[in-house]
Amino acid sequence: MKQNLVLLLAFLFPSFLLAQQSGTGIKGCVIGAESNRPVPGVIVTLNGEGRQTRTDVKGAFFFDKVSPGKDVLVFNSVGINPKNILVEVTEGMVTDLGEVKVVELTVTDNLSLIGVLDEAAVDDDVESSSQEISSKVILSNDVYLNKTSYQLSPMRFRVRGYENIYEQRYINGVNFNDQLRGVFNYSSIGALNDMTRNGDVVNYNRPSAFTYGSIGGAENINMRASAISPGTKATLSYANRNYYLRGMVTYSTGLLDNGWAFAASLGGRYSHEGAVDGTFYRNFSYALSAEKQWKGGEHSLSIVTFGSPVQRGQQSATYQQACELLDNYQYNPNWGYQNGKKRNAKVVLAFDPTLILSHTWKIDDESSLVTGVGMHYGRYGNTALNWYNASDPRPDYYRKLPFAIDINVSPEVAEATELLWRRNDTSVTQINWDNMYLANAMQADGKAQYMVEERRSDLLETTLNSTFNTKLGDHSWLTAGAEFRYTQSRQFKTVDDLLGASYVMDYDKYAERDIHDDLNSKQNDLNRPDRKVYEGGVFGYNFNLNIMKAGAWVTNQHRYAKMDFYYGAKFDYVQFYRDGKMKNGRYPENSYGKGRTHSFVDMALKAGLTYKFNGRHFLTANVSYGTEAPLPNNAYLSPRISDMTPEDVENGQKLESGRVFSADVNYIFSLPSFTGRVSLYQTNFYDQMERSSYFNGTNFFNHVLYGVNRIHRGIELGTTYKLDNHWSFDLAGTISEYYYSNNPMAVENYEATQGDKTSKVYMKNLYVSGTPQFAGTFGVRYFIDYWFLGANLNAFGRNYIDVAPARRMEGIYNTVDPTLPETMDTYYAMTTQERIGSACTLDLSVGKIFYLRNRQSINFNLSVNNVLNKRDIRTGGYEQARVFASDGALVNPALFPNKYYYMQGINCFANISYRF
Repeated sequence: MKQNLVLLLAFLFPSFLLAQQSGTGIKGCVIGAESNRPVPGVIVTLNGEGRQTRTDVKGAFFFDKVSPGKDVLVFNSVGINPKNILVEVTEGMVTDLGEVKVVELTVTDNLSLIGVLDEAAVDDDVESSSQEISSKVILSNDVYLNKTSYQLSPMRFRVRGYENIYEQRYINGVNFNDQLRGVFNYSSIGALNDMTRNGDVVNYNRPSAFTYGSIGGAENINMRASAISPGTKATLSYANRNYYLRGMVTYSTGLLDNGWAFAASLGGRYSHEGAVDGTFYRNFSYALSAEKQWKGGEHSLSIVTFGSPVQRGQQSATYQQACELLDNYQYNPNWGYQNGKKRNAKVVLAFDPTLILSHTWKIDDESSLVTGVGMHYGRYGNTALNWYNASDPRPDYYRKLPFAIDINVSPEVAEATELLWRRNDTSVTQINWDNMYLANAMQADGKAQYMVEERRSDLLETTLNSTFNTKLGDHSWLTAGAEFRYTQSRQFKTVDDLLGASYVMDYDKYAERDIHDDLNSKQNDLNRPDRKVYEGGVFGYNFNLNIMKAGAWVTNQHRYAKMDFYYGAKFDYVQFYRDGKMKNGRYPENSYGKGRTHSFVDMALKAGLTYKFNGRHFLTANVSYGTEAPLPNNAYLSPRISDMTPEDVENGQKLESGRVFSADVNYIFSLPSFTGRVSLYQTNFYDQMERSSYFNGTNFFNHVLYGVNRIHRGIELGTTYKLDNHWSFDLAGTISEYYYSNNPMAVENYEATQGDKTSKVYMKNLYVSGTPQFAGTFGVRYFIDYWFLGANLNAFGRNYIDVAPARRMEGIYNTVDPTLPETMDTYYAMTTQERIGSACTLDLSVGKIFYLRNRQSINFNLSVNNVLNKRDIRTGGYEQARVFASDGALVNPALFPNKYYYMQGINCFANISYRF
């Protein structure tokens, strides 16, 4: 069977050699130094050969066909203190290291896992990717990635500035980055930490045993029952963040004598009100895993199901003046009092139940085939206020704030308004629900002026992955895989709450107001004109996006005494189309029914080289190039109401794949007391697409940018110095720059009217937003008698505001007179990208493990972030898109300042767990 599989792949890479058995190897068993229990899931790296394996449920590991001589074994994982061992391998013999004892850590030293699963991104709008907080965390033996992942996450730090779409997440060998937005849904595994703790990790675009890879790295979470540590573990946590309480209970049988293994976990997170006023968090999570192994482990069949339904109130970015007047940089304009209770207008209700069936076949000692099928249905809803022929109810609407009143009305009225804000009069500073109910009650016909709508973005996805690994000789390893995916995303909105009214008309409010010569233009659905919609009804827009992908990939690795190298290739076919369920009055010809199918054939190549000075010093280089189909979420001008893409507009361009070129050079060292990495990297993005949506005061419009080029480059440093058995010091940081390298084209689309236009956008040399381009952390850790103390000083800077393309469209500043200082001041204020100020924070942590009889243990830890309580640190923000006033003149920039996000002040996370 193995020969057939090898022959099937031989045409791709002719480097196959006859496999030859060798008796030269290394084996051992990793156990806890205090608990004397096996430690599964430890990453064991054979430095000289660049090979990795993981300990099994019994803590055992094995390397076969090892080159004779001296080498270094590195042991690292979530839950242990890294350890290096110098080994000497004798040809023809298996070197048995026996028991390798490691120090097990408290959760304090591994909060990056908690951070990614429990403090996941809170996005204001599922379509607003520009406002998404990065949830990047890769847990590996790489010092830089391990140290920056959690310590810099409050600053929205993204490794190398990459978007989340370049971080791949697999579960049991199945790809779970969705095809609509390209990201992994971390909330789907929230409060399931013990079930998701194990896995395989590949840093950046290195080769792996489960995927071709991506420039942002990849992780394969292992939720098979046999991978979960046997026993019961109960955890209780307190935090003053998004939630206050978290509880988890996990039970695992381990692998039984009859070949079965079972594991189950229940968890939950709750806060009646979070650290931010008006927010709340309600979550329940579950996971069930069963596995059967037979023929001595030759075959394994596992089934896993899990889910983590959550309901949470959201916070939004706001103006600096609002925060300063209230002396509250976590000011949240999304809530107000109703019947004496706080009510949030922006509430997320999400649930992503998942089922995975996976089969592992160990064909022989050198070959394996892993095949998995994953299915999940993602229900994502986000509520928001809507209003018709009524005033804007948002408390931080610019006309209601003193800075705008001072300009538009009078300084006296502005001063009176400022006093109300300083007094925190919630009838002014927060949503006034009573006024909206009263306005609706005054409508004699029962039609709603105000309402709450729920914007849904549901996803039904099925994925098949199959991966084949084999050893082709003493020095060659081959990995090949195939993938098929089908996704249907349903996008629509419903009437969530009519606020006392009886119904709402299914009209577009902007078209109804502005277009009087075409009565059909206001209809959201010409198939059902003048329709009254009641609570629970679908209105506004309703369409499906159908996405299909098929692909195959292969990598070949060669390892020798002084040098390793690899190369690989990937081929993908992607197609998607829109299927409209409503015939929109503004776009009756291309809104209803199946739209045009967009197809793409993509390829990628990568290669890398490692030179080994010895077993402790390495020089590596990696290079990759590939094309990638545009994400369906970015491809359409206004997908809610039409099938149009940039090619449907005059002077527009047909959809085409983007291109990505990336290269890095790394020096890696692993001395007994000093380990680390120094890297130089550059990544060039070509022909990318970006889509953003705005309200410009009179209309809702979309900007789709195409032909976008960016450059990401910089230096990374990560080191750990172990002074003795008690003290260790960490230093990790980057100096980088991410910027736009050209002036792309953009299509400006107004949803209420037709007349889309294409123009150049002047973005060259503007910076990519959303992440600091200078960041670092210095940590000190102290360990004694299983007490863990830690302190980290974090610094960051060169973070930039997200720019609005509407402010930089070609031709909009034709009226600016360079000889007039006032017009030039307006021009510079509208087009200069704001740089957010630098800042630093201090974090402290303490933890302790108590080992009890019968291998039981209690684990306690506490971490306190931003100890200095710096509340005015900006972590991001965005420009507003308004350019012209109602008379056609340029707006006063002071009326539309930037909106910001701020870091939370002092916050803590306390955790206690009991394993028995």
